[in-house]
Amino acid sequence: MKRTKLLFLAAAVLTGSLFTYLQLPAGWLLGGLVTGIVCGMAYKRLVFDGWPFRTVLALIGCNIGFMMEPGIFALLGQYIFPLILTLSLTMALGVGLGWLMNRWTDLDPLTAYFCCVPGGASEVIGLSSDYGADNRMVAAFHTTRITLFVLTIPIFIGLTTPADIGSIGSAGASVSEVSPAIIGVFGICVVVTVLLYYLYKVPAGTLFYGLIIGFAVGHWVVTTDNGLPSVVGGSGQALLGAMVGIRFDRPTFYKLKEIGRPSAVLLGFYFIFSLLLALMFHAATGLSYVTSLLSTVPAGAAEMSSTAIALNLEPTLVSSLHIIRVLVLFICLPFFVRLLQKLIQKQSV
Repeated sequence: MKRTKLLFLAAAVLTGSLFTYLQLPAGWLLGGLVTGIVCGMAYKRLVFDGWPFRTVLALIGCNIGFMMEPGIFALLGQYIFPLILTLSLTMALGVGLGWLMNRWTDLDPLTAYFCCVPGGASEVIGLSSDYGADNRMVAAFHTTRITLFVLTIPIFIGLTTPADIGSIGSAGASVSEVSPAIIGVFGICVVVTVLLYYLYKVPAGTLFYGLIIGFAVGHWVVTTDNGLPSVVGGSGQALLGAMVGIRFDRPTFYKLKEIGRPSAVLLGFYFIFSLLLALMFHAATGLSYVTSLLSTVPAGAAEMSSTAIALNLEPTLVSSLHIIRVLVLFICLPFFVRLLQKLIQKQSV
């Protein structure tokens, strides 16, 4: 099994490098994602939960941290009110879509709501069973949602922005320009990030710790003129795409098929809402539309951050806004669940 996993990951990196060579938008990420989907549907699902997945997240987080500039913190303060507005609308969307799913399907209210919680897929799936929801259905819906966004958002951006955006993903230092010592320090940062997550688990913690550690080390311990080699970040994106894509396997497809047409309609609502939400954030902040889209789309923080890296679209800003979104969501989630449980009890009386 270990050999199969290694061959699969190697194929994902090779496919990602091929997609990047062909100048496809976010080629590393899309190559890994396509490899994962094909393997999951044609062969079987390989499980990468636990430290392998956390290591990839830590690699991406530390890579972004090395790229961060101190001015990002002041910049985040400028966007706090638009962020609050979009967060409120996003959480309202989750409630509304959960209500529709409950009305249109035979899913119980808690399962329907957890299926539509906008973000933090891994954490939501874990919490859903604690509250008595069907975590298999929750996992199927969230896996499909993340896969859909990771697959379509880069393509959408590539089709709606200048043609040279697909080649930006190759930006960065070459391997020969970075000393082995710096690569070694980066590796230590990744290991420390993973260990810190297992000591103090918080939502989006791996990405958050990686950002902080990478920023601190990249500014006060070692310095690089052009950042880390592009192959480092690219390989991390390909591995992340592969680990996300492999989750969309046959059982997930059949589980989602049980919901039927409502699942496709609700995912369509998610996508259209994301486009409109990004337009609102763009108007309120003056950021480019594609950066606003990556910053506000209710998809995975690491996945959208990786897309931002690949397209050179403010990855530190995108990752920071997504981390804030996930943290606020999980602070508010228990209150929403308690309110929903009270409503269910009243209806059953």
